Amino acid sequence: MTDGSMHADYARGRDAEGRGARAELVYRYRFRALAAIRSAPMLRGGRLLDLGAAEGRTLGEMMRLGGPAQAVGVEISADLVELASRLGFPVIAGDVQDLPPEIRARRFDVVTAMAVLEHLPDPAAALRSAFEVLAPGGRLIASAPSPFWDRLAGASGIHKEQAHHVHEVDGAFFRRQASEAGFVRIRTRPFMFVGTAFLPYLGLVPPVELAQRLEAPFSRFPFSPLFINQLFIADRP
Repeated sequence: MTDGSMHADYARGRDAEGRGARAELVYRYRFRALAAIRSAPMLRGGRLLDLGAAEGRTLGEMMRLGGPAQAVGVEISADLVELASRLGFPVIAGDVQDLPPEIRARRFDVVTAMAVLEHLPDPAAALRSAFEVLAPGGRLIASAPSPFWDRLAGASGIHKEQAHHVHEVDGAFFRRQASEAGFVRIRTRPFMFVGTAFLPYLGLVPPVELAQRLEAPFSRFPFSPLFINQLFIADRP
């Protein structure tokens, strides 16, 4: 769809017979979740909001690994919200660019937006929403695919989600939008090494903990073409 949101057929493809059984997608949501919690130590015992939570599997993994006291996700697709309910994940319906009143009334220690900003017509609005609901000293963790690898994966047909991407989000794009929203200490690092990221497509699934340890020495180079994803971190003063 032109607005980047997930249509019903796509949502059905994320059900237990689709997304839950596809090794490469399971690997991706686990990898993102682990990267997020390692960047947000304040999550343990804190309050977590996951923007664009889809069917809640990444949220569930962050809850399992990160130990927040409270957690909720917001998702615009009714199909995915219904699926999250069936899977037992706390996801409510809403637009991350204009959060529901019950979410805006709360404050969170960590807000995540994993593989979300590239889908949104107005990612700046989502960043403003995140800033609004973060408690002072809270942290935003976001991710987006590397534009180079995203284009390559879309052209090759490997990554069908690329058809739903509205924006190419890189470090400069995120820093500009996050700064305008009021965030400080904005930083970017690459993650998901290309050499291991494509193994699940071949039926080989490395443990995400091991994969992240192996890539750590290389992630110090912020624009390395060896990584297919980017992690963005920003703090609320």
